[in-house]
Amino acid sequence: MRNRICLALAMLSALAGSPLPAQAQSRSSSVLERKVTVTFSQAPLESVLQTLRRQYGVRISYSNTALNLRQPVTLSVQSQPLRTVLNAVLADKNIGYELVGDQVVLHTVRPTKTKPAPVSTTSPSSPASKVAVPVKAPAPKPTPTKPAANQPTEAGRSPATAKSGTQSVKTTGPVVAAVAQDTIAVKPTAAPDTTANAAEPEPASSARTRQAQVSFLGPLGSNGLRSGQTVNKLSVNVLGGTSAGVDGFEAAGLFNITRDTVKGVQLAGLANVVGRHLDGFQGAGLLNVLGGTGTGWQAAGLLNVATRPVSSVQTAGLFNYNGVAKKLAADSAQSQAAGPVSARKSVQAAGLFNASIGEVRGVQAAGLFNVAGTVHGVQLAGLLNIADSVDGVSIAPLNFVRRGYHRFEVLNSESWAVGANLKLGGSAGFYTFFAGAYDGFGSNGQRWALGYGAGTELLARRRISLNLDAVALHVNEESRGWTDELNLQNQLRLLVGFAPFKAGGRVRLVAGPTVSVLVTQRYDAERGQVSSSLVQNRSLWLDEPGARTSVFGWIGYCAGIRF
Repeated sequence: MRNRICLALAMLSALAGSPLPAQAQSRSSSVLERKVTVTFSQAPLESVLQTLRRQYGVRISYSNTALNLRQPVTLSVQSQPLRTVLNAVLADKNIGYELVGDQVVLHTVRPTKTKPAPVSTTSPSSPASKVAVPVKAPAPKPTPTKPAANQPTEAGRSPATAKSGTQSVKTTGPVVAAVAQDTIAVKPTAAPDTTANAAEPEPASSARTRQAQVSFLGPLGSNGLRSGQTVNKLSVNVLGGTSAGVDGFEAAGLFNITRDTVKGVQLAGLANVVGRHLDGFQGAGLLNVLGGTGTGWQAAGLLNVATRPVSSVQTAGLFNYNGVAKKLAADSAQSQAAGPVSARKSVQAAGLFNASIGEVRGVQAAGLFNVAGTVHGVQLAGLLNIADSVDGVSIAPLNFVRRGYHRFEVLNSESWAVGANLKLGGSAGFYTFFAGAYDGFGSNGQRWALGYGAGTELLARRRISLNLDAVALHVNEESRGWTDELNLQNQLRLLVGFAPFKAGGRVRLVAGPTVSVLVTQRYDAERGQVSSSLVQNRSLWLDEPGARTSVFGWIGYCAGIRF
């Protein structure tokens, strides 16, 4: 019953939009003669229909509940008519199609064993004339044999129907897809369980296309109540408007709502909402919301939200959010047939933070923090980076990467009896660390320091490693608590690590030379000058005392253990 209602509505829509039968016939005929090049391997039928609709502009409508759209399709054609492709795709699936205007309507077909009927063709100019074309009766079921390399296989026995204006062509019996260049192979295997990765359902009714439209608010415009079912090439909404899609340019004073796809430019003073896909530029004063994937540029004054990854650029004054990618069986089959495809780079830039639940390839930059799954590129934040893994660098005062570089060191040097470093980074290629030191054992005056540094692993072998670290320590002296004056020890370390217990182990003995430069404005009452106890008994290569600021330099050592 639902199929009949869907078919009746489609026929009424086509008849209302068709000014002349001859024009409708020509347009319908051209639809089925469109050249199609596709490759599928065990792809769900629903994904195949989506691909035909998206790549070749074929308007296909069907009922998601009445038809089994999980049936697998294996097909490979090049430059073949749509009619041939549909016959092959729908073979042995108990599904037929009718062409109403320029719209393909799918419906269920009950298997029948009746004799094939002749093909009757009625011309609109001469309704009484009929041309009967005999159709070969179904032959007895042959013994299964392997088809030849270039021999097309039988596409199936599902009846197919095509209607255009007042012309109708009905065929029953076996349908053979004759392909000149490539072989159409349809494997009648059991449908795989694709519940978890099922494709997003297509709407039952296809959209119409209009060159231009103007509206005040919602249906108050040139498209009227059908605004939500119309794809506009040029759309101007005084306050706000809705549409099925945009294939060109759309602008609104307040908001735009598109239930399917935007190809081109979409501008709004307040917000843009797109249901499925963006291919172009989307700009809004407040926010952009995307219900699927995107390619191009999303720019918003406040925030961008996308439920699926967005390639290229995403910029916002406050934050950007990207959801996780949805893997479809059809996408996997197509990617395997087409070979490896390089992923597109993307840029996320926000004044406050970025969140990308899935994969980031490119740059993720924010004023406060970044959150991502897997990063292939650069994470840059003013405070914090969080990720599962990083193939590149994470640059921030704090970097928490679950599968990153985490090390703790306990050291001794010529300046400090004991020191400690906590190193965190996305990879060994770049990490940051917090440093602390203390020296107050025995009769010497107590002093302690806190600092921050960055480093990189220059060499990594199973037994040997080489690290270069730079650290700045604020030195507090003479048990006076915190020293308010500038008293900064800047140190460069070259540390050689050795794994004594296990090759490739985390525990390593480290040692190496250091170069220190102390910049101080602390007044030393005992010496009567601007100085520090750190330079006592040192062989200085740099000694520049001053009335307000003194600079000293020396060479030392650093040794300890790394965990």
